[in-house]
Amino acid sequence: MPWLFIRLKQLKWTVLFFCSAIFFLMMIPPSAEQPVVSVVDRPSAIYKGDKHVALTVNVDDSEKNAAKLAKLFIKHKITASFFVTSAWLEKHPKTTKLLVDRAFDIGVLLTDISDDREIEKEIASVQKILSGYHKEGTLYIRAAEDVGELPESTASHGYLTIQWSVDLAKQTPSDFIRHVEQGDIVLLNPEEDFRITEKWLSLLVKKEEAVSLSEMAGGETRIEYVP
Repeated sequence: MPWLFIRLKQLKWTVLFFCSAIFFLMMIPPSAEQPVVSVVDRPSAIYKGDKHVALTVNVDDSEKNAAKLAKLFIKHKITASFFVTSAWLEKHPKTTKLLVDRAFDIGVLLTDISDDREIEKEIASVQKILSGYHKEGTLYIRAAEDVGELPESTASHGYLTIQWSVDLAKQTPSDFIRHVEQGDIVLLNPEEDFRITEKWLSLLVKKEEAVSLSEMAGGETRIEYVP
């Protein structure tokens, strides 16, 4: 019957169209603006990427050198990520504005992770202060101490805990430059002599590209969790 042949032919092309569409959608890569992170069971902190180097600074209530570090990064056209407390933000509005205006990554530094409600309160406080500078959203958090587990309350809100693979307070800059690897997340030592910091920064940028955490954790970059 001719009509049956026509319907079978239409069905064939319809199936072919849908198969092609599904294959095309599967081939589309994820948006580079979204971190590629799989959270299974109880997630751990991210401590390493697979390319470039990310410089990070912990800025607690007593830290006074954040502005000097920021200006040093700006001078050498290097980006970095600052983890701050709400108390520090309130005490240092000029430096906060500088970090926001220069588009540095700003995350939350948690000095106490024993109480989930206090964690949520601190994250909310940092977000509220930063919103006053027209910087919305906080993606990254960090515990002041090197811990591998991410508090459940933060995971449920989609925050990423970023720790570090290199602590410059525990090794000399020369050792760091000699052994730096692609993907390292570096915790800077704000107490270090700025002349030394400036010297090793100039050596670092000749060896590896320094990127923000947003760049390191974005696109299809592989990230490694604390085991």
